[in-house]
Amino acid sequence: MVGERSLDTEPPPRPWRLSSRLLLVDDNDRLLLIRAYDPREPAGREWWEVPGGGVELGEDTAAAAVRETAEETGYRVPLDRVGPPCWTGDVTYRWARRRWWSSIVMHLAGVDHPLDWGPHQRLADEESCFVEVGWVALAHVQAGRRYFPGSLAADLPRLLAGERVDAPFSRWN
Repeated sequence: MVGERSLDTEPPPRPWRLSSRLLLVDDNDRLLLIRAYDPREPAGREWWEVPGGGVELGEDTAAAAVRETAEETGYRVPLDRVGPPCWTGDVTYRWARRRWWSSIVMHLAGVDHPLDWGPHQRLADEESCFVEVGWVALAHVQAGRRYFPGSLAADLPRLLAGERVDAPFSRWN
C-alpha cells in the first residue's frame, strides 16, 4: 500500500533485537565459524559467520554468546574465558525471506583444547541453513570472502590486539 513503511527497506522503531556473538579463538590460532547459506535465496551465496544469536530477557550478552555458541555448534565455553564486549554495531540483513534489524555485541574468548562438546540445539531455520561448523585458521580470514558480520576480516586484527571496535551501521546482503 502506498505510504506504508516497507519492512524491507525502512528500519523499525528502536530498540532493535539485541544479539550477542562469540569470537572464539583456540590455542592453535583458529577461529570457530559456521558456514551457512540461505536456502530461500539464490544459490552460491554462502558465508561464514560468528556463532551467536538473540539475548533473552534478563540475560547478559556474555552469557547469551556462550549459550548461543553451545546451541549452534555444540561447543561449551566456560563463561570465565569470555572477555568484555569487543565489537558492537547495528546491522540489517536478509535471512529466511525476511529482513532483520539487530544491535550486535560481540565478545572475544580464548580457549585451550579440548573444549567440552555436546549435541547442538539449533532452531529449525538454523538447521536448514548451517552447512558446517569449523575451526578456520586466523590467517585464512581474509577480505573478499563473505562473513557475518561483514567487517569481520577487516576488524579481526584489531580485535585480537585487544582493541574495541564500534562499527558503523551496515546493511548485509
